[in-house]
Amino acid sequence: MPSDSNNLIPQTFKGLFFTTSLANSLSSNILFIHGFGDSGKAYNEVFDSKLADLYNLYVVDMPGFGSSPHNLSVNTMKKQANLLTAAIQSFSQQPIVIVAHSIGALIGTWMCQLLGEQIKYYFNVEGNLTEADSYFSSKPLQYDTPNAFFEDFSQEVFAKAITEERYRRYYASLKWATPQAMVDWATSSQAFVKDNLCGKEFIQLDCAKVYIWGAQDTPMETQDFIKQYQIPNKHFTGVGHWHMHENAEMFYKYIQERLENL
Repeated sequence: MPSDSNNLIPQTFKGLFFTTSLANSLSSNILFIHGFGDSGKAYNEVFDSKLADLYNLYVVDMPGFGSSPHNLSVNTMKKQANLLTAAIQSFSQQPIVIVAHSIGALIGTWMCQLLGEQIKYYFNVEGNLTEADSYFSSKPLQYDTPNAFFEDFSQEVFAKAITEERYRRYYASLKWATPQAMVDWATSSQAFVKDNLCGKEFIQLDCAKVYIWGAQDTPMETQDFIKQYQIPNKHFTGVGHWHMHENAEMFYKYIQERLENL
């Protein structure tokens, strides 16, 4: 947990749970969106970073993940993007920075489309650019029931967590996930993953943006896509999928520097 948890404020909006840290009412807001089966705990270190002194931080648990209950009325990623947009606008009208991880970056991209000029910067962290990136999020489609998928997937992640530190926090978040919520993300994302539409939508965004990646887990198809379309990007050597806690100090320092140099 962040070291100064007394400064953290829980907030809710129509079933969405946020952990927030407010620097100044006139500061920009930074919204953090987690990935498949994960939770806001993926971003714990941000509250100990310099960003917490400079910006208002909003770390969300999406419906069915972390502390947010599964919500049948918003059972697609598109609907959740609309809900999250309404939430962040209800908190403040200040400029918005989005940091979105993995398949959660689909939601981040759609929010950038919805919010337009209110977006100050978009940090896409190992998000889906090509079909190859859906190596986790497409797995529920291989099973007959959400529970059958969840049991196998949990065992797979647990086995990796035994030897790989980076999977341990993910496993802890996964235990809070609702199996149906994971299926919702898998089924509702497929049309946008197909034919690399997710990557094309990211390219078309007019806002300031960057794609953050490491070669350890980024498929070659996606690495080639980045080069082919000259996508603004930042490569961190030797870092895997979860830059936010595998490489926390450099990751949050990089975000701070990019925002300072706008």
